[in-house]
Amino acid sequence: MNKQTLRTIVLGGLFLIPFVPFLVSSSFFFPFITTKAFAWRFIVEIVFACWLILALLDKAYRPKRSPILYAVGLFLLVIGLADAFGVAPYQSFWSNFERMEGYITMLHLGAFFLVATSVFREVDWKRWWNTSLVASLFMVVYGLFQLAGVTAINQGGVRVDGTLGNASYLAVYILIHIFIALLFFLRTKRGEFLRWGYGLLLLGQLFILYHTATRGAIIGLLGGLLIIAILNIRNKEERNLRRLSIGILVALALVVGGFYTLRNSQFVKSSPVLARFSTISSQELKSGGRSFVWPMALEGFKERPLLGWGQDNFPYVFQEHYSPNMFALEPWFDRAHNIFLDWMVAGGVLGIAAYLLLYVSLLYLIWKKESGDLSHAEKSVLTGLVAAYFFHNFFVFDQLVSYFLFFAILAYISFRKGGTTLWQEEITYSQVTQVATPLVVVALITTFYFVELKPMRSNITLIEGMKAVQLNQPDVAARDLRKAYSIGGLGQTEISEQIVSFSQPILTSSLSMDEKNAFYSFGSEVVRAEADKSPKDAKKQLLAGSFLSGLGAMDEGLVYLNKAKTLMPNKQAIYFEIGSAYINKGDFTGALKAFKEAYDLAPAYEEAKIIYLLGSIYAGDRNLEEKLKKEIPEKTFSEDPRIQAAYKAVGR
Repeated sequence: MNKQTLRTIVLGGLFLIPFVPFLVSSSFFFPFITTKAFAWRFIVEIVFACWLILALLDKAYRPKRSPILYAVGLFLLVIGLADAFGVAPYQSFWSNFERMEGYITMLHLGAFFLVATSVFREVDWKRWWNTSLVASLFMVVYGLFQLAGVTAINQGGVRVDGTLGNASYLAVYILIHIFIALLFFLRTKRGEFLRWGYGLLLLGQLFILYHTATRGAIIGLLGGLLIIAILNIRNKEERNLRRLSIGILVALALVVGGFYTLRNSQFVKSSPVLARFSTISSQELKSGGRSFVWPMALEGFKERPLLGWGQDNFPYVFQEHYSPNMFALEPWFDRAHNIFLDWMVAGGVLGIAAYLLLYVSLLYLIWKKESGDLSHAEKSVLTGLVAAYFFHNFFVFDQLVSYFLFFAILAYISFRKGGTTLWQEEITYSQVTQVATPLVVVALITTFYFVELKPMRSNITLIEGMKAVQLNQPDVAARDLRKAYSIGGLGQTEISEQIVSFSQPILTSSLSMDEKNAFYSFGSEVVRAEADKSPKDAKKQLLAGSFLSGLGAMDEGLVYLNKAKTLMPNKQAIYFEIGSAYINKGDFTGALKAFKEAYDLAPAYEEAKIIYLLGSIYAGDRNLEEKLKKEIPEKTFSEDPRIQAAYKAVGR
C-alpha cells in the first residue's frame, strides 16, 4: 500500500468524524451514546493504523514537538495510572454502555489527536472545520424541525436536543461551533459570500443554543464573549474591533442587567427558557443535585488525593457520602456534574493538574508570538472558545462529542505551533511492509474484535431481548438476555440489571416450569457473580439482594441487602428492600424495624412515611399507625393501592 493511498484513507476517516453526532440506531442499547461511540472508535482505529504505517514510511507525517503534545501525553499517562491503581480498574478501563468513556475512550482521543496533528495541513484543517460547520448547520436545521414539531424532542418537553438525545450535549456542541463560525467569519473578507454564510450560521446556532435552555452553556457563551471583548479593547491591529468590543461589553451589561430587572415579570415566567434562568436562587442551589454531589466529590478527593479513585468510580464516592435528604433527586449519581471535580475524583491532584495543563498549554500556544501567526482577533476568539468551554464544564461533564471537538482544537493549535519532528529515525521500506505492517494489521483486528465486535454483539443482543419481552416472546427474551451476558466484557453490569428488571415478566409468562427454573438459576448466578465480583459496590449488592429475596430466597437475599446497607447506610431504598424481605418471611417486627430506620433518616420523605405506615399495619401497631396517618395526605392514604393491600392482607 503506497503513501498516497494511506493518506487518502486517513483523511477520509477524519472527514467522517464531524458527522458522527448524527448517528443514532434503535438497534443499540443507549442508542444516542453507543451508536456514536462504536462508529467513532472504529473510524479512529482504522485511521490510526493507517497513519502508523504512513508515519513509519515518511517522517513528514510524524508528530511535531509542542507543549500540547506533551500535555496530552502526560494526561493520558496520569489517568492511566489512576485507573490502574483505582478502586475498580476494569470498570475504569471499559466504562459502560450509558457513558462509553473510560480509559479506552481516552486512548482513542489520544490516537485521534496524534493523527490529526500529524497528517492535516493548514488547508486540510480549513476544510475539516468547514465540514464540521456544515454538520452543525444540519444540526441547526434538525433542531428547527424539533421546535416545529416535525421531529420529536427525544427528552420530551421543550428543550431541543438534536440527534444527541440530551439538551446539554447539544448545547456544548453548538457552543463550540459558534466560536468556530465566528473565527471563520473574521477570517473571511468583507463582501465575500462565505462571510454572509458564516453570519447566518451564527444566528441559527445562537437560536438553537437558546432553545436548549442549558444554563451552563449560555453562561459560557456570555463569558466567552466577555473575554473576547476585553481582549480586543487593546487590539492595536483593528480599531473597528476595539469599538465593537466596547459595544459588546455595553450590550452584555444591558442584557444581564435587563434580565435581572425583569426576572419576575410575566414575560420571563412564561418563557420555558428564560424561566430556567429566573429560578436560579440560593434556595435552588441548596436543594439541587449539585449542592449534594459537589461536596461529596470534594470529600472523595480528600480520601484519595494523589491519584484519585479511577475513571467511572464516582459511584463509590456517592454511596459513601450519600445524604438521606437526596430522596427527591435521581437515585444514583455517577458523575459530579462538574468536569473539574470529576477529574479530581478520577485522578486526584495529579489528574486534575494534568487536565488543567491541557488548557494552559493551549492558551500558551495561542498567544505565543511567531511569524505567520494568528491575528489578535483570532487569538481572542479562540481564547473566548476555551473560556466558554471552561465555564460550561463547571456545571456538566464531558461526553464523546464534546471531547473529540476539544481534542480537535488541541490538535489544531498544536499543529500550527508545532516544532521539529519528534522522531527522526529512518526505517526501510521492507521493514515497514514485512514487519511493521503485519503487526499493525494483527493489532487492528484484535482491537476491533475486543473493542468493537464483542461489545456491539452483546449490546444488540441485549436490546433484542428487551424488545422480545415487550412483544410477549419470553423464550426469545430469556435466550437473548442469557446470550448477551455470556458474551462478556463491556456492559455486563447493565445487562445484569436488565436481567433483573425483566425477570418478573419472564418468570410469570407461559414458559414451561423447566424453562422458568433455568432462567431463575441463570439470573441468580448472574447477580451473585456481579455482587461477588464487586464486593464494595452497594448497588450490585442491592441488585442481588432484591432479586433473590423477591423470588423467594429471603435469607440469602438478606445477606446481600445487609452488605448493601453497610456500604451505603443512608440509602432508604435499601431499608425498603430489607423490610420487604422480612414481610415475605412473615417477620413483621423485623420489617417494622427496617422501615423505621428508613423513616428516621429523613422524616420529610413521604415515600418513607407510607412504607413505615405499611410496616405498622403488618406489625399491628395501631398507635404508630394512627400517628403516621396524620402525617400522610388524606388523598394519598385513600388512593395508594399498597395501603389498601396491606389492610386486606391483615384482614382489616
